Amino acid sequence: MIDLSLMRNSLRIHFGEVLSSDPGFAEGAASLLQRYAPCRNYADLSRQMEDYLFNALYERLGPGMALPSKNGVSRRFLVSDLPEAADAALFPLFFSLSPNAENYAALHDFWLSSASFSAMRTLYLRYTRYLPYSEKNYIERIVSENVPPYLLDEWLNPGIYP
Repeated sequence: MIDLSLMRNSLRIHFGEVLSSDPGFAEGAASLLQRYAPCRNYADLSRQMEDYLFNALYERLGPGMALPSKNGVSRRFLVSDLPEAADAALFPLFFSLSPNAENYAALHDFWLSSASFSAMRTLYLRYTRYLPYSEKNYIERIVSENVPPYLLDEWLNPGIYP
């Protein structure tokens, strides 16, 4: 089961509060993950998520893909924004997987082949008993260099540990 609040949080970072709380936006992304969960072809799932996000944004924002704000400045979403956002949207699925050796291997392979930040995050949070100490240190260095301090608490504690 994909946690909708975790999906909204994952999308909020890339699309803001208005879109992430829009009825259907997070639900559609979660539905895609729920249908795909038994398969472990995460690269294909990531591409499908990019397609879903593009279509959902186009449907809600039109061809300009711009979201007007209260202060009159629009935020335009680019196709180049979608791979990172799609990766973030995969986190609720990765986090929901049972932390066993099979899932560890699949996530670890996906992380190494795609540089998936969500797979890396899940490995760090849920698979510590499988993660070599050197890789744990490597992940901590990547996080310290790439996660803004204001997002660090959320990165380390998504708030739904089973």
